[in-house]
Amino acid sequence: MIRWGILGLGNIAKRFMQGLAYFDDASLYAIASYTAKKREEFVHEHPDVIAYDDYHALLDDKNIDAVYIAMRHNDHYQWAKEALMKGKAVLCEKPATLSLNQTQELCYLAIQNHTFFMEAMKTRFIPLIDDIKKELDSGVIGDILNIETYFCSDVPYQPQHYLFDEKQGGALYDVGIYNVASTLDYIHSPLVKVRANCKKNYGVDVHDVFHLTFENGQKARIEIAIDEKKAKKMVITGTKGKLIAEPFYRPVQATIITDEQRVIEKPYMNDNDFYGEIAEVHRCLKEHLIESERMSFQDSILCMKVIEDMKESCA
Repeated sequence: MIRWGILGLGNIAKRFMQGLAYFDDASLYAIASYTAKKREEFVHEHPDVIAYDDYHALLDDKNIDAVYIAMRHNDHYQWAKEALMKGKAVLCEKPATLSLNQTQELCYLAIQNHTFFMEAMKTRFIPLIDDIKKELDSGVIGDILNIETYFCSDVPYQPQHYLFDEKQGGALYDVGIYNVASTLDYIHSPLVKVRANCKKNYGVDVHDVFHLTFENGQKARIEIAIDEKKAKKMVITGTKGKLIAEPFYRPVQATIITDEQRVIEKPYMNDNDFYGEIAEVHRCLKEHLIESERMSFQDSILCMKVIEDMKESCA
């Protein structure tokens, strides 16, 4: 039995719990939150789960095997590091950190301590993504020329919300990692050029458009926003056709357009988009692995390197 602890008790933690509930070989053992009201509500709904009022107390609990980091972006690095140093397997919400150096340090610490670490990039573990990759590998749309991804939402301004914090907020840190990770899942060539058009408001980037050029000539367009709602789609254009998926970061349906049009579909496992990444953590722990092949240390490092290049192009 794999016993989980969760640091943070926001909406994303609750969605993780829903996914975890489908597993017979794992359970939620404890949570930690500094917010008394959240703890009280949680204990009322989950009386069999320990509720700590201190993150250190949870990490010191020797009964916990794995920790899910479900906190604000700025807190990921500190508490992922603390968890790894305590020998806990770590699944850390995206972005794992806010800098390349911090991401590299966490990966090095996982290797040094021989402890599992993975950035929670659930897109890599959505069932349909494997089918999309197989279709592309078969050459159905030819060689990939360009990938467009859009993750644009309209988020009302909230002065105290982390999204509008100059250090950790903005569209790039919040959702850009999805676009980057998806792009790099299909383009395997060094990035050589970034062009950007970035709009700032409230001290953070609220609407960005990036044009990426890779060494092999492939290109990508990434549009992200927290000030305008658009379809969250991916368009992969090849020499023989196109593939369109929406929402691109957790699709259940994709359309392949060549001389004719064809739709491929596959639901989430147990109708839950967190199930796949949790299952991958469990597989790795049972096989005594410290990283996943589908979201490896190098994947997280490369994603953050591209994010930093994009951020610099916005400056």
